[in-house]
Amino acid sequence: MILNKLSATLIAATLAVGASAPAQAVTLVTGDLKITINAFDASTIGYGNTVGTKCESIAQCNSVATKPAVNAYGGEDTWGIFSVQSISRVSNGSLIFTAGTNGEYLTGMFGGIKDTYVEVSGSKSPSTLALGTGGWLNMYLTGQNYNASFGPNGRQGEFGYRGITNIGGTLALSAVFAPGVLGGDPEYTYSSNYANNTISGGGQAFLDVTGGSLKKLFDTNLQQDPNGGMHDLFMKITYGQTGASAGPGWTVDISGDVQGNVPEPGSLALLGLGFAGLAARRRRG
Repeated sequence: MILNKLSATLIAATLAVGASAPAQAVTLVTGDLKITINAFDASTIGYGNTVGTKCESIAQCNSVATKPAVNAYGGEDTWGIFSVQSISRVSNGSLIFTAGTNGEYLTGMFGGIKDTYVEVSGSKSPSTLALGTGGWLNMYLTGQNYNASFGPNGRQGEFGYRGITNIGGTLALSAVFAPGVLGGDPEYTYSSNYANNTISGGGQAFLDVTGGSLKKLFDTNLQQDPNGGMHDLFMKITYGQTGASAGPGWTVDISGDVQGNVPEPGSLALLGLGFAGLAARRRRG
């Protein structure tokens, strides 16, 4: 199958790198591993257009927002679904995984992010900065892509979504959103800033890997946040409300990427083998 072929290619490439020198750790360019994603998000909005600080705690933010996230659990203000389009190397553009190859997909859910500080700026064109705490992410290898047309109502409990978690996939990776995304204020795990009139903007976060079949490959602690903390992955996204998101009831649709380091040349080969192993287990199941 194609993942086995990719694994063989990666093994050949990494052996070529190490054949003429003693085995040693080789650190690639920071963020050399890039995971490109598409996603749909249900978020709390509606903090108003008046300039100023709106809230400085979870409880305050809950009392101020006029449009809470649809089908949220445990007081969360951001949750959604995602699909990995590709996994590649930044340094040379080589592909490690592509969605749909051999009928396999990496899809998942994220959630648990709670607005903890919100401020509005810009009197003529107001924008909202929302800083969150908490957050989790689970990614599965499955035999089909996600279906965003189910909207927020496709959620099946806190950690389930129709067509992602109920189709016999394999947990490839789980992670938590880590504190440290904002320099000088290390408590926050997620930073989001959007234009109030279009709900378009961007966000970023650091992630710490906690489990899944690919945990050992991504658990590197090589991404440094602005406060000096070390994490496994760095995520940056852009988002906006379009017909694709508004129709089913999502707040926005998202595009972005998650970056991580590959500490040793052999890890690239292991990554390919890891996906091949996941695929084999999924098919046996």
